Amino acid sequence: MGKNFSDFHFEQSQKEKQYEEKKTQKKQDISENDLKRSFDEFSKLDNNELSARLAEEVKRRKDEGSFDANMLLSSVESVRAFLPHETYENLKKLIENLK
Repeated sequence: MGKNFSDFHFEQSQKEKQYEEKKTQKKQDISENDLKRSFDEFSKLDNNELSARLAEEVKRRKDEGSFDANMLLSSVESVRAFLPHETYENLKKLIENLK
């Protein structure tokens, strides 16, 4: 018996789903590798070096028009429960000053 349209559509849907899953996994792997690399790099810097790097990045993002302080505040709020209160307050003040 030959395939009908619904069979073809189902097979295409499954292939698309598998492709998206592979794509998502690859992005996640890249993100994890980037995160590890960044952690290794930044953990070696002292506060002055970190502040200088942050200032450079903020300036670059502002120049590009991609700096979003509200998004940063939202991110801090999403991890608030995992942060010591002092760290949370320091991050909020830092982001406010970057605006």
